[in-house]
Amino acid sequence: MYEDTEKFVDMDFEQNVRKAAYHLWEDDGRPFGKEKDYWFRAIEMLMAERADDKAAGEAKK
Repeated sequence: MYEDTEKFVDMDFEQNVRKAAYHLWEDDGRPFGKEKDYWFRAIEMLMAERADDKAAGEAKK
């Protein structure tokens, strides 16, 4: 049933979230115990970028 899920998954997304969360955390002075906060902030940021990219792509059509 789920054999072909790779075509629906962005394999680089997790790595991009990891990098973005790390940079956000570093920029805020590396606060202890806030890992999940930065993880979810990074996801929201990257998903907003995807939505903007998609809207820009559709506007060009």
